[in-house]
Amino acid sequence: MHLTKSSIYMTLLTMVTILLFSAISTYAPREYFWPISILYVIAYMSLAMLVPRLLSKKKAMEIKGSLILKAVPQEVMNLVSKDAELEKELKPQITAVILMSIIPLVIWFAFAGIIQSLLLQALINSNIHYMKFLGYVIFYSLLIGIIRVITYFITPKKMLMLINSYEIRSDGIKAGGFIITFPLDKQRYSMEINARRGFFEIYDKATRYAYRFYVSDMNKVKMVLEKYSRAR
Repeated sequence: MHLTKSSIYMTLLTMVTILLFSAISTYAPREYFWPISILYVIAYMSLAMLVPRLLSKKKAMEIKGSLILKAVPQEVMNLVSKDAELEKELKPQITAVILMSIIPLVIWFAFAGIIQSLLLQALINSNIHYMKFLGYVIFYSLLIGIIRVITYFITPKKMLMLINSYEIRSDGIKAGGFIITFPLDKQRYSMEINARRGFFEIYDKATRYAYRFYVSDMNKVKMVLEKYSRAR
């Protein structure tokens, strides 16, 4: 699996969060167990959404190449509306996104009591603080592990991201808070050009996101991509 800064930071922050909430759970009264658990789920899901965005915004400042093409939302949305096959593509993805929003919470409340009472009861109910702390570390780690595994298999192999405003520059593509630099890293990215439907698409193997860029002048874009984005 291709490691990115986002995945590395997310792993480190998850570990820190597990240790922090394990310490809180160790010393907090038992009646606060569920509120603390809910706060942990919220913290984990917030980090999963915020970390990639924050890192991509920081990286976006590095794009300084000469401007070659700029697409505006109105133009892109007009092109999107003409793509008759898009709706069929998006339906399975919308279903998966809904499931991915619900399933972590379902898993948490379905497995939290089982793991605590059947597997870790002796540790969590111990009067020795470091034993109780260890129990909570295992508890939070197991639940996050279950959530990650199930979410991984539910997540479509390709999550389509429609980019409605972007710039193609000589050193990469800039779209709001993220960039894709040229030349493309062939270990991480693959590119598809669909002239019939009027878009080019860059697939990120690390995140499973397929960034789709609709364009009005496909011939010009094809020449630009061939010149600047040759995979390294």
